[in-house]
Amino acid sequence: MPTDATSAQPPEPILTGPEAARRLLLLSDLQTALAGLGIRSVLARTHRLVLRPPAAPCGPSGQVNPRLHIFTPAGTAVATTDGTAYHLASSQDCPAADPAAAATLIRKHAATPMAALR
Repeated sequence: MPTDATSAQPPEPILTGPEAARRLLLLSDLQTALAGLGIRSVLARTHRLVLRPPAAPCGPSGQVNPRLHIFTPAGTAVATTDGTAYHLASSQDCPAADPAAAATLIRKHAATPMAALR
């Protein structure tokens, strides 16, 4: 773990409730398309909890980008969305309006070890 703030990655932005729900719905659509192809996945909401010391300013707590964990014979991958596109472990993006195309792309790469896709 990084020990100072300069080596840490910036935190993910906090999403509003409606934006987090919209992204969850889009990932749920992808999950349904994957299930139709026989690929298992788990949808996970993520929250950032900030404990505020009295003397230090800190960022807010709240929901951050949800993730879809996809289980294939080649390993586990993670898909996210920004609301307009699915971002896949293969470093490819697919339009969020077409979850079937994203699922097909994931299935195509399922035979490739996930470490090679990152």
